[in-house]
Amino acid sequence: MYKPADASGPAQNVPVPVLPEVAKTETKEGAEAFAKYWFSVLSYAYETGDTEHLSALSGPDCVFCNGLVDNIETAWSDGKWISGGRIETPAVTADAPSGEPTRVTLQVIQKELVIHNPDGSPYQEATAGTNSGSQATATFDGTGWTISKLSLIR
Repeated sequence: MYKPADASGPAQNVPVPVLPEVAKTETKEGAEAFAKYWFSVLSYAYETGDTEHLSALSGPDCVFCNGLVDNIETAWSDGKWISGGRIETPAVTADAPSGEPTRVTLQVIQKELVIHNPDGSPYQEATAGTNSGSQATATFDGTGWTISKLSLIR
């Protein structure tokens, strides 16, 4: 049974996000579904410390993506864990794929996030929740999508 993280310990039995079938297609709908899926995998990584799937879905040159992976791995090091930080993407719009990388615009809502020390105390001040826009560049290579660039819309 799923149990969210709190000061007493990390989350338990976190469901692994499942890639929707449409996200395997080189279509506008596929790019949108993949981008939503990528953010669900990011949310999973915050909740579990498992960044393997996130790294696999992110291009090697995606600086922002790699920074997120590094930050999550650091937050989960030395017996620490994260509570909160859950991500939702209520609005997603992609350009139609045209053989070029596809631009996807998303509304990203992230809940307040707390990194806990091994004794459950806060490691640092909580990171406030956010509701922001993100711009992702998705690339389809014939076998699937990857996020090749990610940035915040300011």
